Amino acid sequence: MKRVLYYCGVVLLISTLFLYSCQKTTDPTPIGNTTVAEDKAYISTKYNNTIDCIEGVRDGDFSQALISFLSISNNVVGNEDWINDMSSALDTAMAFPELDPNNSKFNFAAYMGIYEWNRITKKFTKSTSTAGIFINFPSEPSVTTNNINIKFTTYTDALYQANAEDVYLPTSVKATLSKNNVELMNVDATGIFSSGNFPAPINVNFNLTLKPHNYKINVTRLSSTEFTVRTEIGGDCGSVVEGKVVFLNDDYNNLDLEEDLSKVEGTYTKGDLSIKLNWDARAYYVISNPTTENLNNSIVCTVNMSGNKIADLKFKDVNGSRKVYIYYKDGTSEDTAVFNDPFTSQLKEIFRPYFGNEVDTWF
Repeated sequence: MKRVLYYCGVVLLISTLFLYSCQKTTDPTPIGNTTVAEDKAYISTKYNNTIDCIEGVRDGDFSQALISFLSISNNVVGNEDWINDMSSALDTAMAFPELDPNNSKFNFAAYMGIYEWNRITKKFTKSTSTAGIFINFPSEPSVTTNNINIKFTTYTDALYQANAEDVYLPTSVKATLSKNNVELMNVDATGIFSSGNFPAPINVNFNLTLKPHNYKINVTRLSSTEFTVRTEIGGDCGSVVEGKVVFLNDDYNNLDLEEDLSKVEGTYTKGDLSIKLNWDARAYYVISNPTTENLNNSIVCTVNMSGNKIADLKFKDVNGSRKVYIYYKDGTSEDTAVFNDPFTSQLKEIFRPYFGNEVDTWF
């Protein structure tokens, strides 16, 4: 099970490498019928645009505020002791929120109040508030004002049953984080779950802004065994990922993916680019010892430009290893490493100033 999910994950990773690609007006997107050489150039451009967008996320207001807060460089958190001191002081001031071990309920009302960091006493002082949980502290050790403001204003939950035990799940959450009165993070989530033996999602919405980008995730139940997931990425990295998962039954308390998963469908769309994935899981799992050919027969993944297919992604056995190859419309193919390796090298260099040579162990 883990093995096939790994290989499917590779296909999804290759597909979503375009997830953050920024379709700029200067992109050399071919028009009409294209040659394989033009298709390769198009794919390379998308990889390069992905790097540009990841750099944009790294250099965004939220990321830079976090980097400054941590004072991270060469995999060393310069402000670690200071942060630990504040964390311990906050734990003392609010008896840090814990879930009820009997039912996972978060007692939001018990922790309401305003918590102000005192840089002289190195403690948080608490004052009364019935409007939510408010935590104020400095953005860096040298800052003399509490210019970071966390506002946790909404939390509701509902009681459900899972494996005949009580469990509380959040149904509404709202929180923000600001620096110098500029909002850098916003969380707004709602959830409706089914009653009965297992709280399956009926409609879950999660909206997250990490300035300057925003992310929206929606999970919708179409039937007791069918669910859709839609993810939207806004800002310069705007794109949409839509997926559908179908199970053979709704006994989720005893879920076994190898026995109960029927199929997975997914589509990524960004401008003129679309990537489509379909996996017939049931056809794959009924085979006792599936081969690479069986995997390819159950998974279809295509790369499309302006509605026209320009390539397929398939697995291939090479010297005893299973690799992902890209197959072009003229029948030629090559290891996706020709795109992945340069991409990975550039990705490491983006994060190397902060995490040092540790990035070499990531991929």
